[in-house]
Amino acid sequence: MNKQVDPDIVTVQEVRDIFSDRRWTIMGALLGTCTAILLVHSLEANQVYSFQRELGLGIVASTMPFQIVYCALHLFARENEEKLLKIDLQRIGNLSVVCQIIAYGSMIGILIMWYGISSFVGPLLVASSIVAFLTVRFVLYSSTINSENDSELNKSRSNDERVQNDRHYPDSNHRPW
Repeated sequence: MNKQVDPDIVTVQEVRDIFSDRRWTIMGALLGTCTAILLVHSLEANQVYSFQRELGLGIVASTMPFQIVYCALHLFARENEEKLLKIDLQRIGNLSVVCQIIAYGSMIGILIMWYGISSFVGPLLVASSIVAFLTVRFVLYSSTINSENDSELNKSRSNDERVQNDRHYPDSNHRPW
């Protein structure tokens, strides 16, 4: 039996490109972290009032619904990946991006709370966060510049040719392949 393909229905790969397992894992970890932080800090609610702590908890709490909505969108898309129309995938894909951006704002709330731990820990946390962010940006930027080298690496046919074309490591003998 030949099954006709409707041009308006997306492929499974298109859905999985937008709703990847990696994004699901990150959002699940973030939701669990925020839940744990709110739980722990709710047990300490009778402690001395701190505006910094309240602000951080408020940010974390206000981003959690967006984490939950992202998870619901992800589940919906993956469960209906063979029935979704392209326009529907585009809509829920755009909504999921908005939810991700707002959900990642919870890290700002966590940073605000951790900044108040001590006068030494806070500035070091901010400084290391900036260095980590710049390192990631540098690596991503340098990988886009070296895309011509990657295309040459992908054209190689054997592991020996990959080792010869690998410009990341001068000594490629330690490579797993």
